[in-house]
Amino acid sequence: MQSKAVLVLSTAFVFASVQVAGAQIYNMDEIPSRFTVGGDVAISQPKGEFASNVPTGYGFDLTGMFKIDPKGYFNLRADVGGVQYGRERQQVNFPNTGRVSLDLETDNRIGFGSIGVQLQNPVGWFRPYANAAVAATYFWTESSIKDNDNSETIASTTNFDDWSRAWIFGGGLMIPFGRSIGALNLGARYHYGARARYLREGDITDNSDGSINITPRESKTDLVLWQVGVTFTIPRPSNH
Repeated sequence: MQSKAVLVLSTAFVFASVQVAGAQIYNMDEIPSRFTVGGDVAISQPKGEFASNVPTGYGFDLTGMFKIDPKGYFNLRADVGGVQYGRERQQVNFPNTGRVSLDLETDNRIGFGSIGVQLQNPVGWFRPYANAAVAATYFWTESSIKDNDNSETIASTTNFDDWSRAWIFGGGLMIPFGRSIGALNLGARYHYGARARYLREGDITDNSDGSINITPRESKTDLVLWQVGVTFTIPRPSNH
């Protein structure tokens, strides 16, 4: 499944980034700025009635932060990311001939963007933090036709989509890489999601005449987003 491949590749990126970050030590010409960026492997765990309809999802989260005070106890935080929680794949014949087969893939995804605040202990080997935010969420199901080796998408369409919102409350721990500008991030964020309509695997039925039937589901969309990744403070030239 593509979701598993995304998880493996994202995990590899995280550990590769850790290796690079460990080598980035402050020098005489650079000091940390007030801006921090980060990337995480994300695992979504549905809760409540949402969990009865949607399985665990896998994806990514990108973070940007700005220190309100010079040390970074108070921060503005923005996130953008998404997870894929379902995929269907079947082979179909090229129109007017059965001699050429194609792959029909249908993916179920959730995208989100949020803005809020983060309180953090900016010193020490272990730096706990807590955050809160408001988010816009987007649920969509997309089908695409690809050649058999998945190297090219021939056509795609969005079968169903819906917008919603969520209040987010989270926390975690930053572990810096020595005196480098990077840190390991271990966190979790609870999305108190509003009601939304969405599809999961099996909610699109193909009819013999080429039409389809769509059966959307509706519920609150609470979930926990588990995050493991790295952050980097953007350096700036010193005044010396």
